Amino acid sequence: MKSLTCCLFLILIFSCNQKEQTETNLTVETEIPKIKEKEEITLKNFTYEDIARYTMASIMGQSSKIIKVRKKDELYFVSYIRKSDHQKFDYKIKIDGNKILWANIDGRWRDSKYDEKITFVEKDNKLEIIQTFDDNSQDIQEYKIGD
Repeated sequence: MKSLTCCLFLILIFSCNQKEQTETNLTVETEIPKIKEKEEITLKNFTYEDIARYTMASIMGQSSKIIKVRKKDELYFVSYIRKSDHQKFDYKIKIDGNKILWANIDGRWRDSKYDEKITFVEKDNKLEIIQTFDDNSQDIQEYKIGD
């Protein structure tokens, strides 16, 4: 009888401890982190697909006419085939406000402090893609509608 009482006592203690851990886990799992809402700019003459195309043309020194863009969820997938050797290149782009972040399709996002910062400015019928490097020098490429 003593061993039965002892076993029941242990089971009771274990069950209470298990319930306490489960309740703690549920509390942790239901907490939702606050996510910054994506900033969106109203474009007048260009589309976000245009911005993605011109960004990669600017970074890679390619003609924007050979660059294809497709959107999936919040990402823009950009690809082109280099004419000189018919090699295909694929990239992904995120746009947040006037900031542009890019990566090779299977590579890291270029968001370290040593990577260039890329922004865009729409001015009338022109779009500027601005690369700002860690030494604060800039490369600005200007595109017109239809480029």
